[in-house]
Amino acid sequence: MAITTQVVTVGTAVTTIALPTIDAQNLWIENLEPDNNIGSYSRNGYAYAVNQYFTLANNGVARFSFTTGETGAQFDYWQFDADGSSILAELLEGATITTTATAVPAHNLNRDFADDYEAELVTASAITGGTVIMAEFIPSSNQSGGGAISNKIVTLKPNTQYGFRFTDVGGNGAKAFVQIIWIEKYNGYNDVWLNGSAGSAVRLAGGEKVQLQLQQVEGITGVATREGVRVAVMRQD
Repeated sequence: MAITTQVVTVGTAVTTIALPTIDAQNLWIENLEPDNNIGSYSRNGYAYAVNQYFTLANNGVARFSFTTGETGAQFDYWQFDADGSSILAELLEGATITTTATAVPAHNLNRDFADDYEAELVTASAITGGTVIMAEFIPSSNQSGGGAISNKIVTLKPNTQYGFRFTDVGGNGAKAFVQIIWIEKYNGYNDVWLNGSAGSAVRLAGGEKVQLQLQQVEGITGVATREGVRVAVMRQD
């Protein structure tokens, strides 16, 4: 019996993963995308980090704009540090944001991959209105105000502008450091649904594999919620 192996790219249209044959066949299907944890995302080039060091005047405010791409963004880790005064850090949704021309660069945590994130990060001169959806208080004791990757995962909407606002509430002026790590292809964006439509069939999540025995003239199709999801198929017939 022959064994063949191939990689199939699955997208939003139904894709044939294994053609039906006149004989029975055994299949092993493995989703080659990373599973849903920051370590896998980072090693596979799906995680991006942005770092910013800045100084706040007494009672001063620093503002930044973060606009998501087609798949949104998921913050998996952040670190806010202050020295000299207490700072209130806020993430706002639905605000009116006046941006400047100063871009804030980010980088892929796996340097074998490109810095090809879809989000846009720029400094801002004003943020008005909106809803504070996440906040951190950073005390002047130079302790980090946030940081564990497991306790606060924030998932942002696609194609949406958010504002970061950092306010010196201690009144002494402060030096601040901010680091945020986010993912753009996360959770269901790496999944493949077998022999059905996305969200209503058997799901093969990133890193998962399944073994199937198909009878004569049976095949397997797959569909995803984004383009470019890779699955490996090993067949014995």
